[in-house]
Amino acid sequence: MISWWEREKVQAAKVLVVGAGALGNEVVKNLALMGVGHIFVVDFDTVEMANLSRSVLFREGDERRNKAEVVAARAKALNPGIQVQYLHGDVTADLGLGVIRRMDAVIGCLDNREARLALNRFCYWMGKPWVDGAIQELLGLVRVFVPGEGACYECTLTEQARRDLSLRYSCPLLARENILLGKVPTTPTIASIIGGIQAQEALKLIHGLPVEPGKVIHFNGMTNQMHSTAYLPREDCESHWVYGEVVELPARAGYTTVAEMLRIVGPDLGPQAVIELDHELVISLTCPVCHTVDQVLRPLPQVSFEAAHCPACGTLRDASLTHQITAEPPFLNRTLASIGIPPLHVLRARNAVEYRFYELTGDAAEELHFRHFEGPEASQPSSVRDRIRLGAEVSAGQDGENSARSRVSIHE
Repeated sequence: MISWWEREKVQAAKVLVVGAGALGNEVVKNLALMGVGHIFVVDFDTVEMANLSRSVLFREGDERRNKAEVVAARAKALNPGIQVQYLHGDVTADLGLGVIRRMDAVIGCLDNREARLALNRFCYWMGKPWVDGAIQELLGLVRVFVPGEGACYECTLTEQARRDLSLRYSCPLLARENILLGKVPTTPTIASIIGGIQAQEALKLIHGLPVEPGKVIHFNGMTNQMHSTAYLPREDCESHWVYGEVVELPARAGYTTVAEMLRIVGPDLGPQAVIELDHELVISLTCPVCHTVDQVLRPLPQVSFEAAHCPACGTLRDASLTHQITAEPPFLNRTLASIGIPPLHVLRARNAVEYRFYELTGDAAEELHFRHFEGPEASQPSSVRDRIRLGAEVSAGQDGENSARSRVSIHE
């Protein structure tokens, strides 16, 4: 009976919810009740007893269970007619861009700037809108960011926030140990209010209804006042970049080696091709006292501050880092997954003139199935392969046939 409601669009919609805390609980609950057909929940944390007072989907017996799994399971119980999927992992390192690329809307229910900044860039690169929410005590805000329309999240950061981020990362191995500065006090009422607005904004995006990108809705539960403010977009914002056409490859992160990937991009970009990583890769750790060198070859998020100390003398070791792959790296035979590239990711490669983009589409059947809690056989990777229909796969062609028609030029 709702005049603008299109049931088919809602049932076909795919929505990614990043964060399964108090806000994430409310958002997923709302999406499930509204019948959004495909919900993907991502969170790296586990349930604590303290979460129960403000998280509608958690129960006492859920303590120490993965938040994403519990939220997805409860959403399926609320509405068995929807399809759900979850990922217990860090959105900054464990979620492939190919997942975001296939979403109709993304909702951020996060509690730190680092994760918001990463999600903002990922959505902008893939040309996808996202809805951000934040709560503290009786205060909350909601923002919709649409690539190319108004300000993005990075545009909203103050100079002090930028300095804080730079300071947090002045010692990169320590930064990953301090992602969360502390628990944010909140109430279930403000989570319900802000989560409701976020879900409503996502529903408007699904229907193609007008939203106000680049604006923030503030709600003050103490005074019951609500107002909106527009942000100014920054012309020099580093997030403002949309990837060009993506070439879909049958390659898989867990099986394709670095050397094989370089051979794929070579016909397009030539011998000077470089593959850029979205994260820093720790090549080695060198002790300045013992002068011992350990070859690491692990993504920065997987190297703890404690592990960075020399096991012999306890001195903090110097890290050798890189964020790009060339034709002569010391790890050509390593798989893409072993150097931190998640499944179904979209890799960017370049030469001195242009960028091109390649998706590990071979991972799609296992990484985007929306079949969790559909029965024991449905959760197995082999059972979902025939349920995912991709566009025409592009393999590593010969004589330069594997090329992306849309190109992004590098401006000098």
